Amino acid sequence: MWFKGQNKIFSNGEASIKGNTLTLSVQSSHDGVYVCQAELQDRKVTTAKSTSHSITVHELPQPKLSVESQWNIFYPTEKVTLKCSVDEDSNKWGYEWFRNRAQLLKDEDISFPGNTLSISSAKAGHSGLFTCRGRHLTRTAVTTRQTEAVQLHIHGDTPKPTITKPEWFEPFYSNERVQLNCNMPGVGWEYHWYKDLKLQITNPELTIASVSVTDTGDYHCKAQRGDFSVDSETLQVRVQEPPKPQIQSDWTEAFHGEKVSLQCDIQDSKKWNYMWFKGKNKIFSNGEASIKGNTLTLSVQSSHDEAYVCRAELQDRKVTTAKSTSHSITVHELPQPKLSVESQWNIFYPTEKVTLKCSVDEDSNKWGYEWFRNGAQLLKDKDISFPGNTLSISSAKAGHSGLFTCRGRHLTRTAVTTRQTEAVQLHIHDITPKAAITKHEWFELFYTEERVQLHCNLSGVGWEYHWHKDSNPLITNPELTIDSVSVTDTGDYHCKVQRGDFSLDSETLQVQVEARPPAFLSLETELSDIMTGDMTLRCNVSDSRQWNYTWFMNGQQLNGSSDVLKVTGNEETIKSEFKCKGINTVRPLYSALSDGFIANNIIFKRKILLAISGCLLCCIVILIIGCIVLKITRKPEVKEAAPEDLFFSMTDSKNQTSSPMKEYMNNRPTELEGCQEKEELITGHASAVHEDGVIKEVKEAAPEDLFFSMTDSKNQTSSPMKEYMNNRPTELEGCQEKEELITGHASAVHEDGVIKGKRP
Repeated sequence: MWFKGQNKIFSNGEASIKGNTLTLSVQSSHDGVYVCQAELQDRKVTTAKSTSHSITVHELPQPKLSVESQWNIFYPTEKVTLKCSVDEDSNKWGYEWFRNRAQLLKDEDISFPGNTLSISSAKAGHSGLFTCRGRHLTRTAVTTRQTEAVQLHIHGDTPKPTITKPEWFEPFYSNERVQLNCNMPGVGWEYHWYKDLKLQITNPELTIASVSVTDTGDYHCKAQRGDFSVDSETLQVRVQEPPKPQIQSDWTEAFHGEKVSLQCDIQDSKKWNYMWFKGKNKIFSNGEASIKGNTLTLSVQSSHDEAYVCRAELQDRKVTTAKSTSHSITVHELPQPKLSVESQWNIFYPTEKVTLKCSVDEDSNKWGYEWFRNGAQLLKDKDISFPGNTLSISSAKAGHSGLFTCRGRHLTRTAVTTRQTEAVQLHIHDITPKAAITKHEWFELFYTEERVQLHCNLSGVGWEYHWHKDSNPLITNPELTIDSVSVTDTGDYHCKVQRGDFSLDSETLQVQVEARPPAFLSLETELSDIMTGDMTLRCNVSDSRQWNYTWFMNGQQLNGSSDVLKVTGNEETIKSEFKCKGINTVRPLYSALSDGFIANNIIFKRKILLAISGCLLCCIVILIIGCIVLKITRKPEVKEAAPEDLFFSMTDSKNQTSSPMKEYMNNRPTELEGCQEKEELITGHASAVHEDGVIKEVKEAAPEDLFFSMTDSKNQTSSPMKEYMNNRPTELEGCQEKEELITGHASAVHEDGVIKGKRP
């Protein structure tokens, strides 16, 4: 008896028991532990169960058929590999191959290495449904079921890979995108791209996102799977830089308001769209700029002063050219002309010349000018002309008055005109007046040193004033001032006013000048002055009026108004210069200034004269006293008389005979009296000494043989007194000698008239 587990086995379709043998047609359910037990025939003897015997039931593995190349459509000569595999215990199995259910056998192209079927060079005849099954290598009767069929298709011929071009251009421009796709029917292909036979990339698609000129070349792709490959046709790719646009325009500068056109030119027949830039800013059409085609038109404003560039974009392609070379436009603001009156005044008189100037500061040689009066354009006539940038009225008339303006018109771009200038008002008088002279402090008679001030005036500006005296030109100034008039200034005066070539004369004005009364300064000699060494100066104006006086020492005014000035003699005053002048309350208010006086050595000479005079006076006094004494003390005795040739004797008082001395003193003026008279005469007539040595004498001078004058310090001419003092012995010196002789030899006087004399 057989048991599977605890279950007794009976013969059936899957199990058969014959004798001691259990035969199983193994099913998966047969997997288990089997035991057997024997029962003795005809006896109720049963053995113990046998040791268990386990049977592991393996399901027949299902082989798998696969195409090693992962594709099932092949091309002639391509290698085909099919693989048949049993997952479990694959090394215990061999394989059988079938095509269209018929078992395959080896041939020159087909082999069965291992678990594979290899077709070394496929042909169209190798196409079909392929299956395989496994056969156990040791239990050869065991075969697996056949695999599912794999359809293999081998083409009759080999095509080339096709290259597709999503966007293709001839040529391409730099920075464009180049995209090429390589395709081969079937799967499992690797695609290798080549440029000029150099491998570039392995990919079905070749993409150059931003192509450059260096990408120019011959491109092809190679489709490859396994050892089989096919080359595509060669494709030429040409790449070039986009053409560079050029700006075509004659405009390099423009004035505000002008129309300026710039053209962006490309030497290419393709259709381009154009873009314009000012600096880095893109320009769009607006009221100031218009873009049509390749042309930019500007209505020039000051903001348009800039460098312009253009670039083009190819229609329907993302191709943009480089920017063109910049084209600069210099925008000039329309210059504002300036209108000016050349003569610097705008009020004129008949026949005067009028010149207006219209000027443009920049490029003035490129502008002409148009003139307007009261809004109407001026035309040339006999008085009006337009030389250069000026309007000239050769001879003004009242009808030329008005508001004048001008504007500039460009000489080459005649449509360009500036704005008109601000108006200048011109006024031309109907009549011509005379210049007026105004007089400040006017007198019919002027005194010397007085101030004469005349002012000439004529309405308007720009006048030059020319003063004339007796038709002789004096000065060019509106005012004629003579600060210190002199007699020579007497004459007829008038002024001439002039501007440009136009001039007018004033009326004539007569000026009369008279000299001021002179002042005289004199030195008065008084005995007290001689004794003290002082000076007394007197000032006098020789006319009939009462005068006060002003004194000056070395130019400094002194106090006091008297005609006499007392000056103390000292080192300062004897070297100082003194002057004086008269002062009055009616014109002339003061006199002429006196000549100067300098004491110098007059004081010293006075002291000498004083000493001499004193000596003489003493001698006379002594002589008189001596005579009186002799007369009183004279005695009767007779002494031996001195010789008459040397001494004198008194008259015998008794006999009344005269002595020689008495006769001398009675019959002749004594030398001493003569000296005294001369001294008094000299002292009384010396009046004053000028600082430069000239003595002005107020009193009548003494004859030159008796009195003297000082030497002129400038001319160095000697006065009569100096010659007298230097060239002959003075009378005073002679008197002194005689006094000494008399005093030395008179020894005694007898009271009765007899002289006792000593011999020498």
